[in-house]
Amino acid sequence: MLRLILKTLWARRKRNGWLLAELILVAVLSWAIFDPVIVVTHDRLLPLGYDADRLCLVSMDALQPSAPGYDSLSAGTDALMQSYLNLVERVRQYPDVEQATPLLGFSYPGSQGSSSSSYRAEGDTAKRGTNVYLVEFLPHTHFFETYGFRPGKGLTPAELSDYDYGVNDLVIDENTLDYMFHTDDPRRKRFWEYNEKDTTYINVVGSVGSVKFYSDQRPIPLAFVRVEQWDLDEYVPEDARILIRLKEGVGTNRFLHDFKPWMLQNLRAGNLYARDLKTYRQGIAEVEFNTSTPIYRRNLLVAVFFLVNLCLGVVGTFWLQTRTRREEVGVMLSFGATPGRIVRLLLGEGAVLTTVGTLIGCFIYLQYGISEGFSKGAMYWDILRPEYWTDFFWVHFFIVSLVVYVVLLVVVSVGVYIPAHKISRIPPTEALRDE
Repeated sequence: MLRLILKTLWARRKRNGWLLAELILVAVLSWAIFDPVIVVTHDRLLPLGYDADRLCLVSMDALQPSAPGYDSLSAGTDALMQSYLNLVERVRQYPDVEQATPLLGFSYPGSQGSSSSSYRAEGDTAKRGTNVYLVEFLPHTHFFETYGFRPGKGLTPAELSDYDYGVNDLVIDENTLDYMFHTDDPRRKRFWEYNEKDTTYINVVGSVGSVKFYSDQRPIPLAFVRVEQWDLDEYVPEDARILIRLKEGVGTNRFLHDFKPWMLQNLRAGNLYARDLKTYRQGIAEVEFNTSTPIYRRNLLVAVFFLVNLCLGVVGTFWLQTRTRREEVGVMLSFGATPGRIVRLLLGEGAVLTTVGTLIGCFIYLQYGISEGFSKGAMYWDILRPEYWTDFFWVHFFIVSLVVYVVLLVVVSVGVYIPAHKISRIPPTEALRDE
């Protein structure tokens, strides 16, 4: 069968040459369009590193001095802090709530803002350290277990929450631990900062599982740092929140429906009060909508538009080419060829053309990839450590090439099979009528 397919393709080499050229061009364009969509989709589907499905966020606000009911005695930092912690404890006692913790600031997993610092692993003499994103938390407030981070080696999330942190203590995730120290054991690991006069050591107290700071990107270096004292005057009203973890089996929609009226009536202490309630997933979606979602949707729309036109164009071309072979099929039928054999022959020709066209097209795009690299998705910096298949050049190339090949093969097969199935079942005399 293969020998007959190759002979037939060579006999029709002038017509097949145009089909091959079209497939090569389509393969190159498919690579350029599909690659960023595939990479971003892959990164968005990676686990967050915490159980966001059972998390909700309560946004806080504070009365202004001119507002009715304003209490000047509750306006100081210490009074605001005590009111804030009282509200957190009140939320923690709600029947459907498993745990709650204060969440202040603009830098936390899934947030739009960020804060970072440069760290070096102990013994690293490089002039520049690694940029590590920071998440601030208040110790002894059930922070780590409320988020639902996966435990790392050493202390459990509950123990990390209750640890008595020193000034230079922090917690990192396994991704950062692996990159900075090349191990999964955080014990006796330290960062250091040095200048002309002094060297400061920063102790790694423990670790949690790898966490994605940005939901649409791969994990990046991340550290959790405790703060000695919150200045609520700085954070209220925009960046003061209460993070809630629901009990197992509690439906999110039912909780939102029941909790919000209770919240508006009961969550007020001093000048602080609860303003709004949403799920953590909603917060992530809002951030993505303002950052990557429009670009992702545009690329996805372009890919779908291209795929539709690819189907129409390539299917139409092979459909017409197959229908023009009625007389040839009639000759084969008159010599005893079965309809099934004819269909397999025509499908085989399309498959060979698709294979050769895809190989050449992918090889052409490979030259661009060697020079400029492949898509990094929504990552705005170089990959620190290869971890996923998208980070490895040749694996990346072969997987996306396979996707391009499968798409083209399906499209060509559809364009060949339908007309081939019809013309292989007409009587030979009808097929040869115009011969």
